Amino acid sequence: MKYEVVNRLRYLLFKNKEYFLSCYFVRLFWLVSNLIRCAYYTLARDYYSGLGALLRYERDVTCLIGKEKLGRIYNYVARSYIRRRILKNRNTVLTSFALSNKAQACRDLFSQFGEQHHLRMRYPKKNLNDPGRQGDLIILKPYISSREKGVLFIQYDEGVQRFTSIFNIEELAGYYRFVIEPSTSGYQNVMFFLCLGLHTDVVIEAQFEPDYKYIQEIGNNFKPIRLGAGDWADPQLFEDGTGVKKEYDVVMIANWLSWKRHDLFFESISKIKNDVQKVAVIGYPIDGRTLEDVQKDCRKYDVENIVDFFERIPSKQVGEILRKSKSGILLSKDEGANRGIYECFFSGVPIILTSENRGVNRDHINEHVGLLASDKDLPKAILHMVNNYKSFKPREWALNNTGYLHSTQKLNTFLKDLALSDGEKWTQDIFTKHNSPHARFAYEEEQEQADASVAHLKQFLRMPPRG
Repeated sequence: MKYEVVNRLRYLLFKNKEYFLSCYFVRLFWLVSNLIRCAYYTLARDYYSGLGALLRYERDVTCLIGKEKLGRIYNYVARSYIRRRILKNRNTVLTSFALSNKAQACRDLFSQFGEQHHLRMRYPKKNLNDPGRQGDLIILKPYISSREKGVLFIQYDEGVQRFTSIFNIEELAGYYRFVIEPSTSGYQNVMFFLCLGLHTDVVIEAQFEPDYKYIQEIGNNFKPIRLGAGDWADPQLFEDGTGVKKEYDVVMIANWLSWKRHDLFFESISKIKNDVQKVAVIGYPIDGRTLEDVQKDCRKYDVENIVDFFERIPSKQVGEILRKSKSGILLSKDEGANRGIYECFFSGVPIILTSENRGVNRDHINEHVGLLASDKDLPKAILHMVNNYKSFKPREWALNNTGYLHSTQKLNTFLKDLALSDGEKWTQDIFTKHNSPHARFAYEEEQEQADASVAHLKQFLRMPPRG
């Protein structure tokens, strides 16, 4: 009960944060409180948490009401902090994090897993025979020579923290370029700055244009590329549902958290329930919020008779329901690495995306694959999709514009151009990877080459594996 109350309060704050920050005096209070936190951490030589306090304010203001509201005081303090603590000499934000209890706990944990798991930043799983399973770090290209760097790929925000905890990345930078695939939107995140100023290119996938521009403005060794986790989907894993008989007008796939906004979905359906036959809602419990909580929202709007709920179902069944649906819908305001909309695309299912969303690549929401809709116009958008879903061609568009083969080619060209512009050689292309759902190698022979190269990383460990 206590946990439910805390989560509800968090959601109410999240829901109204934009309104609060629009008030100058609230914004000023939030700025001052984060400046005080920054000063406190800085006095304790915890520069990682100090910069994190500053960026927390920047992310909230930038994402919700626009970076022009940050103010001259914040811009001066933040630029000065980054220049002094990262760019002037050594990256002391990185140093303070590497010495933190959190980083030490990460090293202690992974050093117990054995060398193969340790080097891949991979959690071991008992009784799992899956030789293709990777960790949060994979080798996209082995180190070739002093004239030709390798490429390391790090996935997820937590993966970047583990990477900097486990490895001496300042030394690794002499041998590899890094590619980061974040798991959230809003790139005003201190974890990126752990890699700022290294003597190597750090390529950061940024599917959302404001995040792309933010990384571009930071510059230095940061190189953004318009890719995201969803762009690495494997089309062969999804059957085309274009000709399948439709049982559902709309399918919503999301965990049960409040900020997935199931309540908005049910409210919208209630306004058009006489024109909607059936909808599907697929999800799973998380952070104390259960299916029963979501069903309460459903009953509140009196639409429970047209909603079918599915909880913790196998991915095969998810695919079947997806193909039987006329459309999919995504209502989260913050959704960084959403793969679900690409699963819809490759299944031949058009999508509706809330215009409030921050994170999804807007170039990928077009007349071929679906439409944007404001919260107010959502009922109208759902009806339009129900009556016109056959006019969209999401699978055809996706096969020509996204997927792991397109993304591999795009990233390879980008990395090759960086290497050649630095006067390096480029004699070997990167390996081909795809997300299903986590990063894996597409070809067995390339995985074998990557496996043979993993041992080279051992010399850069901050703590050797045990046993």
